[in-house]
Amino acid sequence: MRLLLTNDDGIDGEGLQVLARTLRKEHDVWVIAPDSNRSAVSNGITISKDLCIKQIDERTFTTSGLPADCVLTGIYSNLIAQNVDMVLSGINRGFNLGTDIVYSGTAAAARQAAIMGFPAVAFSIQSDTAEYKYQALADFALKNLNTLKSLYTPDVFLNINALSLDNYKAVQFTNVSVRKYKDTVKVIKTASCEMESSFEGGTAITTGNENSDYNAVRKGNISITRVIAEPVSLDNEMSAKFLL
Repeated sequence: MRLLLTNDDGIDGEGLQVLARTLRKEHDVWVIAPDSNRSAVSNGITISKDLCIKQIDERTFTTSGLPADCVLTGIYSNLIAQNVDMVLSGINRGFNLGTDIVYSGTAAAARQAAIMGFPAVAFSIQSDTAEYKYQALADFALKNLNTLKSLYTPDVFLNINALSLDNYKAVQFTNVSVRKYKDTVKVIKTASCEMESSFEGGTAITTGNENSDYNAVRKGNISITRVIAEPVSLDNEMSAKFLL
């Protein structure tokens, strides 16, 4: 298959490098990734200025844009000679569980591809230590690429999460957990600006049922969640309940 890979950790992200190297054993892999970290940019698209694109090698490019920009560039431009068969995003350093996907640039790249009609998968892992082991999930992607592609339906992408492990117990289809973030924003007065704010991330509190993505990965399983990429319309029976 001809694959387009991207991420939100940037072109130097280890997870992207491991995934690309592993998939190139059997597939035609093209990489278009941000030139630096773009975490938590969600589904932003750059429309107010041109992107700077640099070629690293025959099939690897960086852009000054966001993850969704990378997908748009790979599919709509002439950088890749022919259409890709599938878009893969990641492997992200850190979970993209539950409500994380609202903010995640990793998930956004897969979402953008699905909206454009391409099978797409987002991959993320979390480590409880400073060490991140990407190879096991990259090997899973290589072994199961055709199966993952077969799960594609229009406007749906797959969100895959796992712990940083050498091997996994099972694959589990999951629903989304709920993540609440104990983040803070500090606002101070400065000489250079009337006021400045700084964001400080806190601990995420995660809840979900037995079949949630969070509980699945904590068991040592690979979590696969099917995520609807397009808005879902309410039916006419619901609209009739509004008062005019």
